[in-house]
Parts: sequence; C-alpha cells; structure tokens
Amino acid sequence: AGPQLRESLRPFGYYNPFIDAALSGKAPNWQAIYTIDPGPRTVLKRVELQISGEGAEAFDDERRQIAKRLGNDTPLAHAEYDAAKTLLASAAYARGYLDAQYRVAELRVMPSENTAEAVLHFETGPRYHFGEFVVEQTQGRRQLDPDFLRRYVPIRPGRPYDPAVLLKTQFALGDLGYFNDIEVIPQREAAVDHVVPILIRTSPRKAQHYDFGVGYGTDTGARGLVGAEFRQLNDRGHTLRVETQISEIKNAAYGEYRIPLGNKAGETLSLNAQLGQQDYRSGKSEFRSFGTSLARSPGKWQRRYSLTYLHEESQLGEDGVIADLLMPGMTLNRNRLDDPIYARIGWSLFADAHGGVHNIASTVSFLQTHAVLKGVLPFGPRIRLLGRYEYGANFVEDFGRLPASQRFFAGGDQSVRGYSYQSIGPRDANGDVIGGNFLTTASGEAELRVWNEWGVAAFLDAGGASDDPSPVLHYGVGVGLRYRAPVGSIQIDFAHPLDKDQSAIQFHLGVRVGL
Repeated sequence: AGPQLRESLRPFGYYNPFIDAALSGKAPNWQAIYTIDPGPRTVLKRVELQISGEGAEAFDDERRQIAKRLGNDTPLAHAEYDAAKTLLASAAYARGYLDAQYRVAELRVMPSENTAEAVLHFETGPRYHFGEFVVEQTQGRRQLDPDFLRRYVPIRPGRPYDPAVLLKTQFALGDLGYFNDIEVIPQREAAVDHVVPILIRTSPRKAQHYDFGVGYGTDTGARGLVGAEFRQLNDRGHTLRVETQISEIKNAAYGEYRIPLGNKAGETLSLNAQLGQQDYRSGKSEFRSFGTSLARSPGKWQRRYSLTYLHEESQLGEDGVIADLLMPGMTLNRNRLDDPIYARIGWSLFADAHGGVHNIASTVSFLQTHAVLKGVLPFGPRIRLLGRYEYGANFVEDFGRLPASQRFFAGGDQSVRGYSYQSIGPRDANGDVIGGNFLTTASGEAELRVWNEWGVAAFLDAGGASDDPSPVLHYGVGVGLRYRAPVGSIQIDFAHPLDKDQSAIQFHLGVRVGL
C-alpha cells in the first residue's frame, strides 16, 4: 500500500512523504496501521507560458487567469495545472481557433528539491469563420420556406466561428414549434480557406395536435377542455389554435390564427375570436369578441398590442348591462425564474392597460390598468418563501355601463383564500356582489418540502375590491398540502377567513405553475 499512498499524495504536491507501516493483532485478523507525514510541499518556481499563432494577442484575459492559478512560489496542485490547460484550449475553441493545440505541455517536478516548473507552449492556428448554412427538412412533408427559416437562424456567413451561436441556432429553431429534433452540424471536413459550412438537420413535429383534458378546481368546479392545433398551414409557418372549455362557471369557444413576424419565436400577428358565457356569484354574462394582436419581444420584455371588439350582456343582481366595447390595449410580461415550472428564486411581472371611448364603437369610455407582481426566495434547502401583490383600477365615466368582465372582484384560489370565488366586492341594495372599480390583493406564503415531492405550507392572504382606490382589505390565513408534479405545484389549502360573518374553513384546490 505504500507506493499507492505515495502516488495519491503527488497530485497535491507532496512528493517526499514519510510513511511508517505496522501490523498488529493476530492472523487472520491483522490490522494495518499507517502513519503518514506528507513532508514538504512542492512549490512552483517557474511558469513558462507562450502563445503563438494568428490569435496570440486575443488571450490576455486567459494569461491573467493562468498567472493566478500557476503563480511563482505557489504550492503545486496538479488540478490547477490541468485547469489552466483546459482554460486555454476551451477559450481557443470558443473563439473559432479550431486547430489550436499545445506544442509543449509539461509539468516538470524535481522531487529532490521540492520544486516544479510548468511549461505551456500553445499554438492557436488560424481563425475559422462561418460559411453558408442549409436547413434540411424531411422530404414528402410540407416544407417551410427556406427564406422564412433563415430569419430565425443567428448564423451569419463570414463571421468568426462560434460554437455558442450553433447552440443558439438549435434553441431558436426549436422554439418555433415546427420540429421535433434539430441537429446543427459544422462540416469542418468540407471547410475551404477555414470557412466552415453548416448543415442543420430537422425532423418535423406532427402537423396536428389535439388536447383533451378534465379537471377540478374550487374556483371553476369540474371542467373539461377539447382543443386542436394546426401547426403548419402553409410554407410561411402560419398556425391555427381552436379550443373549447367547459366548466361549472364558464363555457367558451376560442380560436386564434397566428402569423409569425420578426426574427424571434413568439413574435406574431394574431387574429382571434371568442364566444362564451360565465356565471358570477350574483348573476351571469354572455359575451362574444374578435380582434387582432401583435406580440413582440424587444429585449427582455414581452409586449402584446391588441385591438379587441367585445359585445357583452351581463346581469349582476339588478344591474343589467348591454355593452359594446372597442378596446385598444397593451400587455407587458417579464420574468426571471430559475425554473419555469417550480421556481425557487426569481420574480415575474404582468401589466395590462386597455380601454374604450364612448361613441367610437363603444357604449362607455373607460381605462383599465391591472398589474401582478410575484416573487420567490429560497430559505435553506427545503423552504421557499412566496409573495404576490396585485392592483387593478378602472377609470370610467359611468360604472353602471361597464360589463361584468371589466369589473374587479376578489376571493378564491388565486386571490384571497378563505373566501369564495369572486365573493368580495361592492354590493347592491339586495346584497348581491356587483364588482368594483379598484382591486388590491396580496399574499405571503412559506412552503416546506418534507418528503420527496411532498410539502406543507402556511399562508396569509389579504384583498379587497371596491369603488375606493384603497379598498378595505379582507384577510384569510391557512395551511396547505403541496405536491410537486411535472405540470407545477398541486395545492390543497384549508383557509380561515378573519371576517366574522364567514364560514370557519374554506377548502381550495388548484395548481401553481412557476410562482
């Protein structure tokens, strides 16, 4: 075992250990005892780093990093030497020096002197550049126009070869939703004058996709969904989504035709239409709408500009409204999450503004703003803390002309737990909830994972809806059970409202995705 012990100490710079071995006990139960004195540690006395070739001047940052790892008179560690070698080779590949190699790479150790020297002579070779690229599609299937696909490929012929751009290409085409598999292949063997052509192989997704679903939530009751998506209607990538949703409180049919725009996945011009009916706590509403929207993603913000025509007939208590609204609007979305399904750290922001003008295809003038901010933070390996704040406001000339879908209510799974869905809001003379102009809700929750995917939570919710910009808040507290599923966090909550006229316990069941 002595030679093996000596060998195991060398990567840490100990080349002259003293090892004393002794045996004790009796056969066959001998006990081996080793006493190890590692001895003096080997010290780097000289580091010789030479970078030559076309890209020799492009590695100043790597020179500095290697100097920190392999400084003169620093204790020898083989891992630091190996990391320095890898650092330089990886940087060269990332910058397109595909022929880069070490002419000399030696760690010279003088055990008798407890000193060492590192000698690295690195040759970059020429820098490679991107050539033309070809997107290969499956024969016999409707193919997308090559010019349409080129908009989404970040490879630019003539620019320096960069493997990160190849990965970016794979993600960009994958996000379009037309392909199952994408393989980006640099054809280095076909390079001429250090220009590398790129082959992009794709396999298509099914042209149609159908959704069928059933579920239950305490806000919606039993619910079902039937939908179909036609993913590639023509060679310009147009898609169509149709969907029917049925639940105990809302039935709706929806259709959306999308036309890709720009050079990012998700940037589209959409034509949409909807027909449906919704029950409220004190009445119901029937509606139909159609419109168009433009989705853009400049920078890190997702923006959606829309123009929607809505015809709605609603009855809340004794408040009956027949409304026609032509509503321009804009929605902003942004999030920074470590996991889009089950986040442990991050935040998200949703903000919407829309409205209408009386006598311009609208029966009432109004402006509505609505924002929701959510955040999550880890507290140790098993706990996460979640927070949410929501505010909404209507600025309207005649509230009585505003249909139910444009009014604010509070209460329910995603609002104030402990209170029934949309049970909080201004009431008429008969005590029926008719909604308000202003909304405030907030929530704080601590979630503890106790076993595998199971966890428990404690929460405090607050919220209110009224005709005052600062609504009176109603509070609910409770505990819940959590299960981390592939679709998100399944929540079973038992909440107690702090208003004395409410039932003692309200049961809530729902699913949280992301935050």
